Amino acid sequence: MPKLFKILLLGLAAGILNAIPMAFLSTDWQPVVATLLYWLGLSIVIAYARMPLESWATGMLIAVLTSLPLGILLHPGSALGVLQVLGIALVLGGLLGFTAERLVQDQP
Repeated sequence: MPKLFKILLLGLAAGILNAIPMAFLSTDWQPVVATLLYWLGLSIVIAYARMPLESWATGMLIAVLTSLPLGILLHPGSALGVLQVLGIALVLGGLLGFTAERLVQDQP
């Protein structure tokens, strides 16, 4: 299986994990789709990023830095909503960085 396909599957899994609570809260479809597309694109960035950090720390850093504008757009008047987006980005970014290194980069 090509590496890019594995990376996109990891991003889709992270996007679904992030979109499930949004779907239960009966959120409009646009933020749900935006979240899915965000994690698909971010999975590629995290998988191919080279930083002098561990893979999980690289994933966390990139996810938090890129999720701040997304959190502000999704929750314009709520600081708690932005913190929630940042917290989810910390967890999913770290998991994505860790699994991308183990499942994608270490494979021949």
